[in-house]
Amino acid sequence: MQPLTGAIPTVTPAPGESRLAKREDGTYAAIAQSTGRTRIFHIVERDAPWTLQPGLTVMAKTYNGVVPGPTLVVHQGDRVVIDYRNEQPIPDTVHLHGIHGIPASMDGVAGISQPLVPQGGSFRYVFTASDPGTFIYHSHDNEEMVNSGLYGAIIVLPASPSAAERADRDDVEVLSSWTIQSLSENHFTINGKEYPYTTPINVRKGQRVRIRWINISGENMHTMHTHGHYQQVVARDARPVTYRDVEDTILLGPGQRVDVIVSADQSPGNWLVHCHVLDHTEDSMGMPDGLVTTIHYEGTPNRLAAMNAVMRAKLPSFGAPQGALSYGWTILLGAIAGLTIFFGLPVARMRNVSPQTIGSLNAVAIGILVYLVVEIAGNATLPLAQAAQGLHSGGSVSGMVALAVVYVGGLAIGLVGLGALAMRLAKLAAFEVHQPLVLAALIAVGIGAHNFAEGLAIGASAAAGGTAIAVGLIIGFSLHNATEGFGIAAPLSGKVIPTWGQLFLAGIIAGGPTFLGTIVGYSFHSPVLSVLFLATAVGALIFVIGELWSVLRRSVGITVLSTSMLACGFVIALATEIFLDVNGAG
Repeated sequence: MQPLTGAIPTVTPAPGESRLAKREDGTYAAIAQSTGRTRIFHIVERDAPWTLQPGLTVMAKTYNGVVPGPTLVVHQGDRVVIDYRNEQPIPDTVHLHGIHGIPASMDGVAGISQPLVPQGGSFRYVFTASDPGTFIYHSHDNEEMVNSGLYGAIIVLPASPSAAERADRDDVEVLSSWTIQSLSENHFTINGKEYPYTTPINVRKGQRVRIRWINISGENMHTMHTHGHYQQVVARDARPVTYRDVEDTILLGPGQRVDVIVSADQSPGNWLVHCHVLDHTEDSMGMPDGLVTTIHYEGTPNRLAAMNAVMRAKLPSFGAPQGALSYGWTILLGAIAGLTIFFGLPVARMRNVSPQTIGSLNAVAIGILVYLVVEIAGNATLPLAQAAQGLHSGGSVSGMVALAVVYVGGLAIGLVGLGALAMRLAKLAAFEVHQPLVLAALIAVGIGAHNFAEGLAIGASAAAGGTAIAVGLIIGFSLHNATEGFGIAAPLSGKVIPTWGQLFLAGIIAGGPTFLGTIVGYSFHSPVLSVLFLATAVGALIFVIGELWSVLRRSVGITVLSTSMLACGFVIALATEIFLDVNGAG
């Protein structure tokens, strides 16, 4: 997910969706359409800009344009109808989290209880609010969908509240995570807002406040700590607690709900409330952020934002701000990553080289290329494997088939296409296919296809946050591409002395695509394009390895030295990849 830049688009309510009213806790209540004891809510899933804090607005997945989705408040015994319509392009369903005693057809699980609802489609979820308590409705698509804003609270008020749960104020506090310019959860919000733009829990001295904690984070646990105040637990996952449970730090796993009563019995002022998992309350520079709010006593100044101002003004910050790497820096780093392939090419101009040395160099090149095949094939297969696994959670069969077709097509292009190119080059140059210049050209083409896909990853990482491309990445890719350059040069060593112009052309063919891929990857992310070029590279390198192996057998044979040097080449390539991984670039 990327922050929006420039003018934030204005979005109007979708036709027919329920009107909203802002609650004291900062969430929005949906205004029900009522007929007797039936409460009908019109919920529309649609993309809408959402501001977590000033300066950070994203295009969220929302219900009725707000995050969390509208709070649905009903009474015990009401018949509840959620008239759901999907107006965003990804098919989806809605799960009624914690609602029991319903038919399986109302459970909202794609392929098990209902079909996916496509764009423009609708589905009506119906249940009787038999049990009072705190519940959730949320997307039952993948984690990214939920972490993009597709969740909301269902509050069933009891027909006869017990003395323990009677309160003067009833607050919903939805704890959620976001993946913004990151592959992991890195932003955390209370009712869709990050500190210092969260809504305080406003109380009057002597009041009892019910706080309905909901953790809808996809992966993270939260520990909500109240300064100066105890929390008396009255329900867990909508089930009343029959024992006395008084805490000042409430632990919530993903999907859990805990209802507590807080008595405003302390000295009036501002009392901090925050998650005690501290990286959920700090930004990348160690400054206050995320899951922080206050219990604010009316009649005293609201000092919720004061901690933020004082700490940022007086304390040292740690780390560095994270954000998308600028386009200019990305272009520069893409050029560096691509052009370092020239480091390994001068080996081709070595003179007076013995046959044993030539054989050893060819064996090292084969080892490097074998490692590249293993690495690239794994990267090419990963999106296909993920698509196959996604079928279990309602993923698209057509999407998986499309990736498989692209994968096979890329292999065919690499193997058959490069073979045809080899024959064409050999014919034009009056060479045999296994001649050094032809082999070097073929290796350059195969590595070029790989490096274009590598460039796609670099560009996407740069757009997702500059930390992925730093000094370690530059050094790492310099080493990695230098070994690739050596793979091109080895077949030429001692056999043909290429001109500097020929070496320059080989470097451009093999390294230039990294630069081009970086530009493309920065602009948009395409798994299909990545799979195509990676699979093409696999096919091309398999063809080249076969040719080099043939040359090795005819020149010095398969000896202990040649096989040892092949293993050495593999280890060299592996070592550069490990260096990349250690420095966060793998």
